[in-house]
Amino acid sequence: MGVSIKNYSLLCNQGTSKFNEDVVGVTPFGAWVLDGATGLNKKNLVSNSSDARWYTQWWNKYLHENISKNETLKSIILRGVKQIKKEYLSNLRCEKIEKLDFPSSSIVVVKFYENKIEYLLLGDCGLFIKNCDKKIIKDRSVCDLDDMVFEKMNDLPNLRYMSFEEIKESVMDVIIDNRLKKNIDGGYWILEFDESAIENSLNGYIEITEDTKLMLTSDGFTCSCDRYNIVEEDNLIDICEKFGIEYVYSKLREFEENDSNGIEVPRFKVKDDASCAYLDIYID
Repeated sequence: MGVSIKNYSLLCNQGTSKFNEDVVGVTPFGAWVLDGATGLNKKNLVSNSSDARWYTQWWNKYLHENISKNETLKSIILRGVKQIKKEYLSNLRCEKIEKLDFPSSSIVVVKFYENKIEYLLLGDCGLFIKNCDKKIIKDRSVCDLDDMVFEKMNDLPNLRYMSFEEIKESVMDVIIDNRLKKNIDGGYWILEFDESAIENSLNGYIEITEDTKLMLTSDGFTCSCDRYNIVEEDNLIDICEKFGIEYVYSKLREFEENDSNGIEVPRFKVKDDASCAYLDIYID
């Protein structure tokens, strides 16, 4: 007897960046979404393509191999942080590295037990739960810092005459200042090489007593409600249940196409990588 997946749907689509740095994974023992972030110095120090992609792909392989083990998610992720840090440092192509060079990732991961799920979140990925009621689990720290950048973008006097890259470059000082708040008190906690982040993750258990819908998301998917106001956050899982996650995805891409200069809604990328895992689970 235990929690099992009745059916599921997955989405992991590339945005306007050269590489997709998101990952979505599902196994009979759990599921996850990772949303990688490249170092702001725009250096690839362990990969020929994207260090952030290298980072999330490493975690995807690690979780496939370890999520079934009889350990808590904190224990599994903490061991992974130690392993990937060792591998990253051994693969470095330079001797000097700054904090802004490190790749990192937001993550939401769930692990199935007999009659409950365990969850762990870092960064701005989200977990939507629907059973007898609805619940949203998400750390808003990154969102709050991002809002500071977006407000500064909105205040640019020549916003409507600037290219997307010019807009982003004009607020790069705030972006860098925010990134330096990574994994420190008063900043935000994210998956990187810092073991203390795991202790500061959103981690807990949810009892499963009936058929339950779960939705794991990257911010490139939840911008449909967080930034674009296409749907209300409280209704996002209902919309996806009724029409499918591809429906929401098509609506957000349509919005981005119509606002390709980032004037109506300033943002970091014209189109971010967008990922979602929608799971229908039950007790068998």
